[in-house]
Formats: sequence, structure tokens, C-alpha cells
Amino acid sequence: MDSASFIVSFDGPAVSEGRMDVRDLAPALLSLGRLIDASNSAINGDKVPIKIEAKALSTGSFEISIDTIISIWGTIKTLLDDPNTQSAKSLLEWIGLLGIPPAGGVIFLYRFLNGRKPDKVTPSPPNSFTVIVGDQSLMVPFQVLRLYQDITVNRAFNELLSVVDKGKIDKVEFRSEGSPKGTGALSLTNDDKNKFVLSEPQPETVIDDTRRLALSIRSLAFQEGNKWRLFDGQNTITATIEDRDFIDRVNLNMIRFAKGDILLCEVKTVQTQSIDGLKTEHSVLRVIEHRQAPTQITLPFDTGQPH
Repeated sequence: MDSASFIVSFDGPAVSEGRMDVRDLAPALLSLGRLIDASNSAINGDKVPIKIEAKALSTGSFEISIDTIISIWGTIKTLLDDPNTQSAKSLLEWIGLLGIPPAGGVIFLYRFLNGRKPDKVTPSPPNSFTVIVGDQSLMVPFQVLRLYQDITVNRAFNELLSVVDKGKIDKVEFRSEGSPKGTGALSLTNDDKNKFVLSEPQPETVIDDTRRLALSIRSLAFQEGNKWRLFDGQNTITATIEDRDFIDRVNLNMIRFAKGDILLCEVKTVQTQSIDGLKTEHSVLRVIEHRQAPTQITLPFDTGQPH
């Protein structure tokens, strides 16, 4: 086993007696676990699983000892094949869970930037980068910069900071196991919340297509902005109706629908990719024709016209 431990403590009025509401504790520990998991994936990839264990509670203040364990037997081949694989201790250092700088990690980088976006990032051998903002600069290891770039890591930090609330929890403190309380510790407080806010990448359009479709109506929506449920013969879709003339006629009861009716429409489909995955939106730009369901059998009537 390759393992490293750190202490996380919570201070504030809500824990003055060494007790903490589980509704505050559970989200804090879960977000801390997600933070370590996301950081491990960002640095070591998915081939190096990690286990996180809470060991004990102390009295007098609310403290938890966390073990971060990488199973060597299950990943020894990966470790040998990839010299860049980091140990559990290094991983905690890159995050900043072992205390103050030089083990301040990505937490120290967030505080340096103070909510600002870097103006420039330049390579600084060996295996480091210099982050420049305004007339200030900071050299950080490549791994710290990688964690700063990772959106999942950032989201986990913000989840963890959500438990810091004035009047209840004043701060969350991290230090290496064996360090006395208040010695070599790195704390997150309410003042850090704005420093960890990043603008996530804007969704990117991957498909923007307009075509004609025949659609049957599954359900209508008469409120402004509500979407209709339509069926294209294979799948049910939801779509915004943007044909104002058609909507006005429906609202005035100039158009009535029956089972089996179809609408011949000009439909725009836009698919965007974001950090949360693929999103598809449909909009009916124009209703070309409303075809009612057939109610009679068609017969070959003789019109009397010469053949």
C-alpha cells in the first residue's frame, strides 16, 4: 500500500463542544472525497484507483484523520510503465491538504489569482510553469496547474467551501498527520469562496441543422415558451414552436387537431457540448402544412372525362 494521511478540522460556533451536525459533516466529507478522487483522476488517470478512509474523531475540537490509499498490487504495472504516476503523499501536496507552502498546492494558486484569470502561462523547467497575472507571477509544478484547469476539481472545492458559513463553521483546516493543531495548517474560510469561482467553458455547438419533418402531436403547450411534445415516427421530441402565425391561429381556435393529424414542419436542431455532456434542442421555425388524418377510403371515381 502507498498511503498518506492528513487531518481535517472544523472550527466555529457549530462545533464549539466537539460536536457537528451530520447534515453539515456529510456534505463536507463527501465533497472532500470527490476532491481527492477528481485530483487523482486528473493527475494519475483512471488506472490508479484510490481509497479514502476517515479514521478517528478527536475531542475538544472536531477533527478527522483521513487516510488516502493507493493499492499498489492492483496498479503496480501502471506505476512501472508510467514514471509520471504520483504517490498518495504527492497527490495531497498538489491539492494542498498537507498544510502551508511549500505544500500549499492548488489552494495557494487559487489564492494568488484571487478570482482573476491568468494573463499568461509560460513553461519554466523543470516540469513547472509560471503563472502571470498583472505584474505578479508565481511558479507552480505542472501537476498543480493541471488541477487548477480541471473543472471537476474546481466543483469539488466549491462544494467543500459551501459548508463554511458565518455563524456556524468559520473555517476548515488541513494539516499533515502528526502536526499539532494550528501548526503548519492551511485553512479555508468564507473569504476564500470568491477566490475559487471560475468561469466554466461555454457550450460549443457541434450540430446546427434545419430540415423538413413530418410530426404528430403528443401534447400541446399553450403557455408562452412551453414546449410541445412531438413524434417523428420513431422518437418523441420536445420543441419550441417559433411560428407566431401558427400559434396565433391555434390560440384563436382556427386550427383543431385530431388523433392521427400531422404537421409538416421546418425544424431546426441544435446540439451543444458542455462539461455536463451533450444537449439537444429542437425548434419549429415554420409549420408548412397541417395534414388531417384520413377519415374516408379513397375511391377511383370516374370523372366522366375522356381518357
